[in-house]
Amino acid sequence: MASLLRKVSQVSHHDVNKVKTLVRSKTYDSNLTKLEKRLPRQSTVPSFGHATDFDYKRDTKHLCKIMKHCITAHTLDLDYILHFLSSYTCEQRMILVHDLEFEYEYNLVDMVLERPESPMRSCTLSMLVEPVDLYARHFHDLLTLKQLNKIDYNISRKLVEILLVLNNDDAKKFKQSYENLFENSAEKDIEVVQGVDSIISRLLIHLIEGKRYEESGHSASIAKNIARKLYEAGEGTPGIDYDTFIKIFTRDAFSQLSAIFDIYEDKYGGPIQEAIEREFQEQTDIECFQDMVEYTRSPGDYYAKIIRQALDKTPIDYETVFRIVIGHEEKDLCEICLEYSKIYDETLDETIKNRIDILEIKRLLVLIITHGHDITANNIDQVRFDQSSNFSPPGSGTIPTTSIAASSVGMRRNRSQEAFEKFVNVFKTIRPH
Repeated sequence: MASLLRKVSQVSHHDVNKVKTLVRSKTYDSNLTKLEKRLPRQSTVPSFGHATDFDYKRDTKHLCKIMKHCITAHTLDLDYILHFLSSYTCEQRMILVHDLEFEYEYNLVDMVLERPESPMRSCTLSMLVEPVDLYARHFHDLLTLKQLNKIDYNISRKLVEILLVLNNDDAKKFKQSYENLFENSAEKDIEVVQGVDSIISRLLIHLIEGKRYEESGHSASIAKNIARKLYEAGEGTPGIDYDTFIKIFTRDAFSQLSAIFDIYEDKYGGPIQEAIEREFQEQTDIECFQDMVEYTRSPGDYYAKIIRQALDKTPIDYETVFRIVIGHEEKDLCEICLEYSKIYDETLDETIKNRIDILEIKRLLVLIITHGHDITANNIDQVRFDQSSNFSPPGSGTIPTTSIAASSVGMRRNRSQEAFEKFVNVFKTIRPH
C-alpha cells in the first residue's frame, strides 16, 4: 500500500480514531515469542505490589471474569480494569494480556481501543502494551494528526523526545512494531509528514536506525577530533554541514557526546547550544538539536522538564505524562523523579496529586512513582478489589474489598519464577491464532 497516512487524509473524523489506534492481530505470535525468550531472565527491579507470588493462570481467570461481566453489562469498565492492572509489573501485565487472548479469546487491547477517546482510555492502553509499542503508537498518532491538520503545533520536538530513550535494540523493535501495527514503515511516514529532504526527517530516520555506539566511557583524543569536525561543519566554514551534525549526534555514544560538547566549549569559546543557535537556519531544527544536547547532559533533567510542561498545559497533555511515567517505569523513572524534585522543589507525585483530577489515573501514577504508596489507602471501600468469588460487576459504583487489600501494594513486584516457567511451557505448544 502506498502510505497509511495518505489514505487517512481521505477518511472521516470517525474513521480517524480507528486509524490512529489500528491494532493488527498478527503481532500476537511475535509478542509471544518475545515473551518466551524474556521470561526466564531474573528480575532486578525492586519488589512491591500485588501478591507474594504471581499466578498468571489464576489472575488471567479473574481478568476473564471481569471481561464477561463487562460484556454482560454492555460496557467496558476502564476504571475497574485499570485498578486491577495497577498492581502488576509491565512484564506481568503482558503475560496476563496475552494469556487472556490465548486462553479466553479476549483481545483486551482491541476492546479498549473501541472505547471513545479519553484520558482513561489512553492510560489503560498504556498499561496493556510494552513501552516500545507505546512509543510507536504515540509516534504514529502525532504523524497522523499532523497529516490531517488536527494539531496546529510543530511535532518535531515530540518525535525526537520519543526516540531519544531508545537504545539500538529498542530502535529495531520500534521499527518492527510500527510496521506491524500500521502496515507501513516509520521512515516512509516520517517523509510523508515531515518532508523527504528536511533536516528533521533525516535526523529522525537516523535515530530509528539504531546504530549508535553504546560502549560506556569515552576517548579524549577522539572527542577532540570530533569536536573539531563539528566546528568545521558549523562555525568554522560558510554554511553548515547538517549531515555531519546528524551523523555525530546519532552515532556517537552519549558519554562520548558529552565529552565532545565539553571540549567544544573549552576550545571554541562557547557551548555547542550557542553554536547551533547561530548556525542553524530553522527554529525547529535549533530546538531539536539543543534538546539532544540537553538529553545528553542529563536525561533525567530533560524528561523532568518535559513532564512538567505536559502537566502545566490546559488541558493536561496526558499522552506525554503516560509515556514518561508508564513508559519509563523500568528504565530511568527514578532518575527523572530525582531531577524533578531538584528543579521544582516538590516531588513529581506531589505535583500529580495537585494537578490531576481523575482519581484512578492519579492513584496509578503515584503508585508507580512512589513504588507502592496508594493515595486511596484511607478510602479503601471505594477503590479496592479482590480476586475472590465476591466479584461486583462493572457499573456497580464501587470496587469490593478484602482484608488483603490494604497490604497488597507493598509487595507489587514480587514474581514467581515457577509461574513464569509454567507460562513458557503453555506456549511451547501454542496453536495458530
